[in-house]
Amino acid sequence: MTITRRELLRMAGSVALLNVLPTAARAAEVRVHTGPAFGSAWRLVLRDTREAARARALLEAVVARVDVLMSPFRADSDLGRFNTRGATVVSRETGFVTRASLALAADSDGAFDPTMAPLGRRYGFGPIAISPARPAGRYRDVRIAGDVLGTASPGLSLDLCGIAKGYALDEIVRALDGLDFLVELGGEIAARGRHPSRRPWRMGIERPGTNVLQRIVEADGRALATSGDAQQSYSVGRRRYTHVMDPHTRTAVDNGVASVSVLAASGMIADGLATAAMVLGPDSSRTLLKAHEASALFLMRRSGGLEEVDVNGFLAGGAS
Repeated sequence: MTITRRELLRMAGSVALLNVLPTAARAAEVRVHTGPAFGSAWRLVLRDTREAARARALLEAVVARVDVLMSPFRADSDLGRFNTRGATVVSRETGFVTRASLALAADSDGAFDPTMAPLGRRYGFGPIAISPARPAGRYRDVRIAGDVLGTASPGLSLDLCGIAKGYALDEIVRALDGLDFLVELGGEIAARGRHPSRRPWRMGIERPGTNVLQRIVEADGRALATSGDAQQSYSVGRRRYTHVMDPHTRTAVDNGVASVSVLAASGMIADGLATAAMVLGPDSSRTLLKAHEASALFLMRRSGGLEEVDVNGFLAGGAS
């Protein structure tokens, strides 16, 4: 995927992972390795720095593979072929992620919908290759049978960016099995093992639009995914337009949610739930999150600043 100047600046300015590490650990005990991924960046912190070369190679192989298969920006990817030609044979991995996205779309009553890219394009977001004139909000018209991806709606497009990054995070965790590490992929975080100081790894949640940490949570085997309106958004007058589209209102989300961070068993589920929860807001997302044994921390824009809303025991360490 092509990285724009704005995305490079965001990569350079995002220090949440570094801020979670004690100064001594940053200086002597660990080294943060980083590189580009999916228009953003990956960061890897290892307990055993002797494993850095091997770990980096494994991580980069996962990023490259998922990009080749599922990028809607590439004409030669599974999604690129589907969006250009219609029905096409896809890889096992693309089929798996597509099925997961459709299941989550059904569970959330369309709050998460992988066919919303054309609507996002009308507001200036998403893959240029997908025309804003295409149909949107029709996840029920996507068909996948065996390895054939098709649609009952001519011109329908598919964009798995709201869930494929989480899948890639899960694949990285599997690839690095046996190591002690913390990995961030475009703001989504997972960890295994222990920090060099023997304490659990810690994951940071930034206050939207800043490099200031709002919360630090201990990694416990679950993945953390955050969706928000700070990075990909713009304002016209008093109206803020974000890249997250509400399939029900058919416009950009405008419900007071500045960001939502989700803890779930897998990066893929956390990723998709974060998008759905951004659309639904804290009250309406409670049942969906509980059904997936997930918890969330919402940061709501209020007249006095940001207000935290805990759903399903996020701050207590898990779903309840």
